Amino acid sequence: MALTATHALVHLLSFLLLSGATLMLLLILLSGIKNVNPLNRIFFFQANTAGIGDAPPVSRWTPWNVCGVSNGINSNCRPNHPGYAFQPSVNFGSTSGVPATILDHHSNYFYLSRFTFAFLMIATIFSGFAWLSGLLSPFLMWAALVTAGLVLAALLFDIIAASLATALYVKARNAFTSEGRSASLGSKYFGLGWASVALLILAALGYTLAHRLFVARKRAAGAVPLEEEKRRGRFFRRRREYPREGESGTHVMEPQAPHEQSSF
Repeated sequence: MALTATHALVHLLSFLLLSGATLMLLLILLSGIKNVNPLNRIFFFQANTAGIGDAPPVSRWTPWNVCGVSNGINSNCRPNHPGYAFQPSVNFGSTSGVPATILDHHSNYFYLSRFTFAFLMIATIFSGFAWLSGLLSPFLMWAALVTAGLVLAALLFDIIAASLATALYVKARNAFTSEGRSASLGSKYFGLGWASVALLILAALGYTLAHRLFVARKRAAGAVPLEEEKRRGRFFRRRREYPREGESGTHVMEPQAPHEQSSF
């Protein structure tokens, strides 16, 4: 079935939005994993860690490790570990100089950072599968529906990941600044994270509209009956389940004429 201009435009815009969100999720998921641009410029959180164990003067936490800072980029990063936990006392091998609030609630920071990574990875996987099915969505009605469902799943996990990261590192920033240490959130990470949420919302709306356009076109072509016709068809089928008098399956006793009655 040939695409109309409106249908093609909806699919194109939805696919571009989904592509942008998928790229953003990949960038923030892989940030810090390798010393290449732009991955070495994206991080969760930066703080003054001078005097804490073997920490550098300024440290940056990424999804994979903790790094120092050189010329505005991540440098001298620790070995990569997926879901690198935010635990300064463990990361740097000392509790001396670590904010007391973080030490008192170290398990909360640990689980928040690990779950942030897990939900971020799940969101990226769903977004990637949605991108693949989105290649077929302009031509197949079921592909548009599947893509919309995958985008909604990616959106759900992306919102959870972004919310957990925001809660975790705002608390960490407040803990460091309360003890006179400078600290800040990674603007690139959080900008990309919440921008990906916005793009996924728009992409979900777009693919839902694309599926409805498919259904409307098939109805116009007579391939999908209207809801009213479906209801009417069910009504008449129910009526036909009860045969009328005289039809097969119904026994009706009729009075006989006087001359037809037998006398004994």
